[in-house]
Amino acid sequence: MFDVYMEVIEGQNHAAVVSHKTGKMEDIFLDYPRGYAFHTPKWAAIYYGKVTQVDTRLNAAFVDLGNGKQGILPAKHFWKPVGTKGSGPPKHRDISYLVGTGEWLFVQVKAEGHDTDEEVHRKLARLTTKIRIPGRSLLYSPNIVGIFSSHWISDREESFIGEKLRKRHPRGGWVIRQMAPQLSDDVLYCEADHLVDEWEAAKEAAREARDAQKPARVWDAPDAIERVFIDYARRGIDRIEVMTRQQAAHARLWTERFAPDLTDKIFVAAFSPQDRVKSLFEAHGIHSAMELLNERTVYLPSGGNIVIERTQACVVIDINAGPSDSYTANMEAAEEIMRQIRIRNHSGIIICDMISSDKGTRNQLVTAFEENGRFDPADPQVHGLTRLMMMEMTRRRRSASLRDKTSLIADKFPGNK
Repeated sequence: MFDVYMEVIEGQNHAAVVSHKTGKMEDIFLDYPRGYAFHTPKWAAIYYGKVTQVDTRLNAAFVDLGNGKQGILPAKHFWKPVGTKGSGPPKHRDISYLVGTGEWLFVQVKAEGHDTDEEVHRKLARLTTKIRIPGRSLLYSPNIVGIFSSHWISDREESFIGEKLRKRHPRGGWVIRQMAPQLSDDVLYCEADHLVDEWEAAKEAAREARDAQKPARVWDAPDAIERVFIDYARRGIDRIEVMTRQQAAHARLWTERFAPDLTDKIFVAAFSPQDRVKSLFEAHGIHSAMELLNERTVYLPSGGNIVIERTQACVVIDINAGPSDSYTANMEAAEEIMRQIRIRNHSGIIICDMISSDKGTRNQLVTAFEENGRFDPADPQVHGLTRLMMMEMTRRRRSASLRDKTSLIADKFPGNK
């Protein structure tokens, strides 16, 4: 079970998740500061954009997203929408056969870009035409056909729920998440109806953009409040404490649509004049935990530590046993590493230099990494140990790392100058 605490920083919502089991912060969701006009389009936002260039060398198209923003659409992420000939993943993977300059299309941000003053390190937002609108237990994909599900759901449950969704909304496709089998039909239908309504509103905004001949964002990305519910509502939230009535209203609006069982768990924090602290993040140690995330070294319960280094190519993590034995240090490190990369939002290639151990415990170590990454929404893939005891992993990039985001609000978190 988890508690969620929400603050307002720089006019934007921020949410922290604290585990009942460990008492530690398990995740943090930060929105960009208001007025920060130069960040790239946010993860999951949907745009109605115009293709400005087709590059056969990159096998990708460049798409104008409006307001001076641009993204890149690789051929492998291009899906033909429902209702068009050959809808779904195209058989031909040459971008010049899939889309042409001047063409208008719906795209969704699959991975945020990276803005920097150095042109060589600048990355555009990566786009896809496989649209997915997320709820708590369902994802609606308006331009694909079919029912898909989490691997935690049985084929029987997928078929049973999928048939209900097809009857209610014949067009489009659905991804059924782990929470869905536990919900009543009324709650499931309510969520499905709201997701379809969101898409209809996006299409109406797209028509206006096309009439004005101006590419535009037609569906906004989930903010911190919505993302914490999307990622954690299915894992068990015990209490949601917010700083302002506006946050409470926002949270209740989302939960009434997608997670009605959480609505009564939302409370507005009350601080008396005698209270020394007037902030939820300060009262529950979130600020202190955030400061520790700026440190390279993280200490383990048995006395060892891990050292985290981020480079241009990958994230490298070294494990030191200290006074403990190698097995204990490795198992503690597996849990802490998966927690740290989730909170710090590291992505791409991750290499962990584990402590040498006998062959009998190596499979246990791989399993420990997999189990501790099981609920990570960025879906880390554990590729195994090398002969040199290097644990190889990859983690999908969705948004900027915590360090990049906190650098924009450095005055609120000491150490991010």
